[in-house]
Amino acid sequence: MIKLQKLNRAWILALAGALVWSGAAGAPSAADTAAPREAAAATRPTDPIAHDPTMVKQGDWYYVVITGDAGRPNTYLPMKRSKDLVNWTELDPVFTSLPSWVLPTLGVPAAQAPKDLWAPDLSFWGGEWRLYYSVSQFGRNNSVIGLATTKSLDPASKDFGWVDRGLVLQSKPTPGDPNEFNAIDPDLSVDAQGRQWLSFGSFWTGIKLRRVNNATGLLSTSNTTLHNLVNRQAPPNAVEGPSIIRHGRYYYLFVAFDFCCRSVNSDYRVMVGRSTRITGPYVDRAGRSLLQGGGTEVLRGYNEFIGTGHPDVYSAGGVDYFVNHYYDATDNGAPRLNVRTLSWRGGWPEVSDPLNPSRSIGHGEAYVTISPRGGNTVVENNRCGFEGANIGLWTNLGNACQQWQISDQGNGSRILNRYSNKVAEVAGCNNVDGGNVAQWGWLGFLPAGNDCQRWNFAPARDGYTSISSVLPGARVWTAAGGTTTAGTNIEIRTATGATSQQFRFSPVGRVLLAHPTNGQRTLGVVSCRAATGQGRQVEHQARSTRACQEWRFRHVAGTAARYTVTNTASGLQLATRRTGSRQLRVVRPTSRNRDLRTWTLIPTSDGTWTLSGSRRTQTIKLLLP
Repeated sequence: MIKLQKLNRAWILALAGALVWSGAAGAPSAADTAAPREAAAATRPTDPIAHDPTMVKQGDWYYVVITGDAGRPNTYLPMKRSKDLVNWTELDPVFTSLPSWVLPTLGVPAAQAPKDLWAPDLSFWGGEWRLYYSVSQFGRNNSVIGLATTKSLDPASKDFGWVDRGLVLQSKPTPGDPNEFNAIDPDLSVDAQGRQWLSFGSFWTGIKLRRVNNATGLLSTSNTTLHNLVNRQAPPNAVEGPSIIRHGRYYYLFVAFDFCCRSVNSDYRVMVGRSTRITGPYVDRAGRSLLQGGGTEVLRGYNEFIGTGHPDVYSAGGVDYFVNHYYDATDNGAPRLNVRTLSWRGGWPEVSDPLNPSRSIGHGEAYVTISPRGGNTVVENNRCGFEGANIGLWTNLGNACQQWQISDQGNGSRILNRYSNKVAEVAGCNNVDGGNVAQWGWLGFLPAGNDCQRWNFAPARDGYTSISSVLPGARVWTAAGGTTTAGTNIEIRTATGATSQQFRFSPVGRVLLAHPTNGQRTLGVVSCRAATGQGRQVEHQARSTRACQEWRFRHVAGTAARYTVTNTASGLQLATRRTGSRQLRVVRPTSRNRDLRTWTLIPTSDGTWTLSGSRRTQTIKLLLP
């Protein structure tokens, strides 16, 4: 396919929006394919439709307001409520028509009127609920933020009734302005002194902050400083959806990185930084400034939850809630609501599973390092770069720039970098011997797909793997010049079987060895207890965090790509038996017959992995626990 390397930002955003809103080892045993997954799917309530949710609590009810659905006329800022955060009741929208001031302020004729209002934020102050919302021309920063209020959210209350308060903030296209911003995605926060602040922004020059007049909810006229909070320093500066919460002595700024609105091809993820001042500077866990591309990842898509993003953080009853939307992989990418909770460890937030949990186990494909045969280096996203950065070899530093996630795309696999959230590609679709391998944002959402970003895998000798492009000629990854030293570039060349074209994959950290087709089962030790179980059988089991079901891989030094696979709870290693039964078992790391407890690991082109020992081959999925 033809590679669209440098798409116009407005065009790609418009296309993204149109795509999402137009669709709004042997055979497994009977026990492995039985009912757990289907039962879970049958009992799990369907999450409600939601995009850009904001949540609060009044009385016994939790209320959510969301971006309107352009496919349903006259639903400007839909509302819903729930008592258990799982089962939701639809309410009337905030508005059934655009507020009268919007079109004249935007300078847009009625024929081009926006079909919905975006990214609301709801909070309570001064005896009233304040709802900030945004209106924009898609893909442009001709945008406004407005404010509506009501004294009650309960439609049955005499105090219920939305009143529009008009314009809060406006942005206009001003090319060349170093402070050019986009006035969407508002979020109201209160500092330790009780002062109110409005954060906002999407793409352009990133996330901003302005002081708010507490009494009116409008911007302060006495403090007009525009504070810069987040800038990724890499075009197109894909950051939006801020939400700030104070915990202890820090303010925590949550934002969405990358792209929403591409249905199941969305790669939205949530990042966080913290500061002792609400105005910043915010830094991530590694000390990198969010104004210089920093950010610690909190949540990314997995299982049916694709493109998890647009965070809203809210505290009620001593619980910190984390609300986000996702695109449902089981329902044509429909945008839906997740409600999760936040916990805190070492001064940083951790996000729980949603209160309405996944139909499948694990948290997505495991991360792996990719190492060349004969070298002590690993494949990395060069210098932790972004769009267009080369992919090459470097000393193993154990960082996210050197970790990759393999996922089946139906006609080849995607190789995604953990740090950048970009994918390996034949750069510029230059499908020739010596063509460069670089990284770029995933473009598989385009109608024609993008074969330049899709790869197949095939076994080489001794447990190594070749990585081939799906483009004509099936050229393979090659360490340039046949060397494996740090700084060597990765390129594509016609397959010759050379050692420079062979790589091994090493899972990072704890993983699940999950059943390839049954989404509820994974390999675990029968009747396992920590530090016990020598010789016990290993079988597929229903997932339980209390069972011995998590494993670590360790490369065995030598020329072959072989690993020991250790159960993290018991410290025992996966093995086959010497004679007779081919059942899996666990043994002590000091056991004889090391060949019975060493394994090769080969990725396939359908998203599974082949785990092979001396007497048993097992097809698995490698998942994050």
